[in-house]
This record gives sequence, structure tokens and C-alpha cells, in this order.
Amino acid sequence: MERIIAERRWIRALVTAGGVPPRDREDMVQSVIMAAWMAVEEGRYRPDASVDPRRALLGWLHGIIWRKVGHHCNRACVRRELPVADPWSAQPEPPRDDEFVVEARERLLAVRLALPRLPQPDQEILALRAVGHGIRDIARALGIPSSTAVRQMNRARILLRR
Repeated sequence: MERIIAERRWIRALVTAGGVPPRDREDMVQSVIMAAWMAVEEGRYRPDASVDPRRALLGWLHGIIWRKVGHHCNRACVRRELPVADPWSAQPEPPRDDEFVVEARERLLAVRLALPRLPQPDQEILALRAVGHGIRDIARALGIPSSTAVRQMNRARILLRR
């Protein structure tokens, strides 16, 4: 139990990185520690003897944190869903045309005008990133090392800003 509590700061960092709201973080850390402690008591923690003990513990705790945070963030009260009697009658609020929306539209127009002026490889790498591919996926798709993909991505972003 002491080893689990000793990793409290690490647990808190992963809970924070998982997107748990600040008001719920301490409760989530306690929940993770309790779940880990109960699993140890029930004999469900069986680390591999060939692995460093701390590394085995952190890997096991990471799984508990991942599940707990995922379940927490998918709860309706966390997503701030509001129950209504007739969901089909609920109308979304019309979009406001405030300064932020106008600025976002102007930036989008600027990107649309600037993108065709970039070299084809830069357009490809920005398009892959825009649809959600990570650097490793982009590097694999283009057949280049990850470090080269990062450099090309940074260069393409700089050219797009100009």
C-alpha cells in the first residue's frame, strides 16, 4: 500500500492529463488508490518478476487510471448533459456572430487562400495532420522518418503562417 501511495503525484498527473475537471481530481486520485488497494488485497496484482518492480507497478496503475478516468469522463454529470422531458423538442442555441466567430471565419478564409500556394508536400503533410493523423502515421504514409516529418510539419506551418 505504501508503494501505491508513494506514486500519488504520478497518479494525479495522469488523472489531470486524462481530462478530469479540477473539482473531481482529488476524488479520482482517491478512487484509483482504493481500486488498486482492493485489487492487491484480492490478489489481482501479480507483477512479472523479470520487470523492474516500480515499472511493473506503474504499468498496472496506468491501466487502473485509464479505466477510472474513462468511466468518469463519460458520466453524464461530468459531460454536463441536462435531461429534458422531450429530447426531440430541444432546440440548440443559434450560433452567435460575436468577435470570436468572426475572427475564426477570417482565419479559415486566410488558410483556404494560402494553402494552394504551398508546395505539394507541405499541403499533404498539413492535410494528414488536419484529419487527425499523428506524426508517426504521417511519417509511415509518406515513407519518411518521424524526425523528418516533424521538421517538414514545422516548416509547412511556418510557411502557412506567412
